[in-house]
Amino acid sequence: MKFGFCIGGDAHEIRLAELAGADYVETAFDMLARDDGTEYDAFAAALKESAIPCESANCFIPGSLKLTGETVDEDALRRYVGRGMERGAAIGLKTVVFGSGGARRVPEGFSFAEAFRQLVRFLREIAGPLAAQNGINVVVEPLCDCNIINTGKEGVMLAAAANLPNVLGLVDLYHMAKIVERIDNIRDLKGLLGHSHIAEPSQRVFPKDPAEYDYKAFVDALEYAGCPRCSVEAGNKDFASEAITAMRVLKNL
Repeated sequence: MKFGFCIGGDAHEIRLAELAGADYVETAFDMLARDDGTEYDAFAAALKESAIPCESANCFIPGSLKLTGETVDEDALRRYVGRGMERGAAIGLKTVVFGSGGARRVPEGFSFAEAFRQLVRFLREIAGPLAAQNGINVVVEPLCDCNIINTGKEGVMLAAAANLPNVLGLVDLYHMAKIVERIDNIRDLKGLLGHSHIAEPSQRVFPKDPAEYDYKAFVDALEYAGCPRCSVEAGNKDFASEAITAMRVLKNL
């Protein structure tokens, strides 16, 4: 399994991740999809100078583009997603993470069942096909702080409802720990996970010591399930030094 770091659009951290021993970096989809391509151009140029690729992206749909409720603008979503997927393909992106809690949150008083159907439609008719056109997978991320799709199994069920080969599930150790979801549940998702996230779950910081949490159980379950990739998605005070430690911890498991 590959290990990488979520770095947003920070081109400087590509080199730091490489020096730390990462296999890839994970960027922010909203940076790829913006009309102004200045940050994207700098990021793409830095990747060309690097020995590691950018294989994944998170921060998919901004909260201003609603996916549930009465104000869904599918034309705007198609433009936004299409532009980001095309730019992502140009830098070798393999996977886009569909968390987007602000966009997918079910509005108060709105039908939960209808909101679920709207998410299925978004994946099946917009995100999935536009991703497939560019050779990219979309993975559904469960979120502990959203009112829809909270567990790994729920994420996989949403992906299954979309019924597209490039729409899969994701598990995130931080969110699993917050809702006290069992690590062994990951083993039930064999063949259904396309990506994962990891952090020291109590403070959501970079892993520093294999004794601080049972990271091995999480990684062993991911490997059993056939998950190809795991990104460190966490806060840090000194990326350069903490990235080296985190990658050493993970790769020595």
